[in-house]
Amino acid sequence: MTARHPNGFRFSDEFIKKWTNALIITLFVVTGVGVALGLASDADAAPSWLGEAAVVVIVIGVVGPILASAVLGGEAIRKGGGVIGLLFTAGFVAGGAGKGFEIPWLMWTGGVVAALGVLSFWVIGWIAKVPMYIGLPRAHGKVIQRKDSPPRDYFGGDDPRLRVKRPRRGSGGSRRR
Repeated sequence: MTARHPNGFRFSDEFIKKWTNALIITLFVVTGVGVALGLASDADAAPSWLGEAAVVVIVIGVVGPILASAVLGGEAIRKGGGVIGLLFTAGFVAGGAGKGFEIPWLMWTGGVVAALGVLSFWVIGWIAKVPMYIGLPRAHGKVIQRKDSPPRDYFGGDDPRLRVKRPRRGSGGSRRR
């Protein structure tokens, strides 16, 4: 059984922080481009398709980073946990599409699927002993994390870069005599 990162995740803090920042920047930049296209579509000489292109870019700018973060978040908790992120995002998109196109059964089905995705994240997070927040982390939110024993890999396939590295004998440092 391989060791998990001390915070319970399979990925390192640096990896998580790098991807979080990249996805947040992507969300704002791509959505900003979509808004700019939407504003440009209001001009008198603008082509008729520019408004539809703006909607597509905005949807991709929001859904793309949510999908990537949900899949990476699931994988950070458990190998194969990205399926739960895909489930959550599919429910999110289906609910939004159902509301937008006025299809009540799709909206409700999407909401139920998204809720099952969130519940599944909590279940695998509880098993893996990762910190989970109720509220916002730095705004007096409550942190829930199992502390009964150190996190163990119940699921298999941890990132080998997270294994504890022991110094080799004879490589610097003090020696016993």
